[in-house]
Amino acid sequence: MILMKHPRLTNNQRVWSSLALCLPLASIGACASADKPKPVVVQSVIQAPGKTHVSASDANSGASVMLETGQELRVELSLSAWEVANNFDWSVAELKPGVLTALGSRFERTGRDANPTESDGATVWRLAPQAPGRVTLTFGLRRPYSVGAPARTASFDVTVK
Repeated sequence: MILMKHPRLTNNQRVWSSLALCLPLASIGACASADKPKPVVVQSVIQAPGKTHVSASDANSGASVMLETGQELRVELSLSAWEVANNFDWSVAELKPGVLTALGSRFERTGRDANPTESDGATVWRLAPQAPGRVTLTFGLRRPYSVGAPARTASFDVTVK
């Protein structure tokens, strides 16, 4: 809103009248930007009671995984066509010994295109429980023998009963 120059108002009066018009708008804006309650983050739990294996993927990163003593953990970590073509692969970045042991990994191509360099895939890791306990399992996506930071990570909180 533009205040017209009124012949009877001094400059100080014009400033104060401008502030008087802006103050209600500022207080309305302050009310609208008040802190809203943050949503509660529910950590997902992956388990498969009575099955031979439990499956997880990088889409479940951050989840808790519950394993029974005889179950195998299979983790499927996706790779884009660009990552496949540029020789990126997933590796175990953090796994303290004693609770889980890595049995190995294999690459599975998802697309069966005429040009295999243009299709994506996944690295599938198999892990077996060694003893009851809890461990953090972290994977990193990088080129082999790279010492730099991983391009992506996936992490799981694994509990063996």
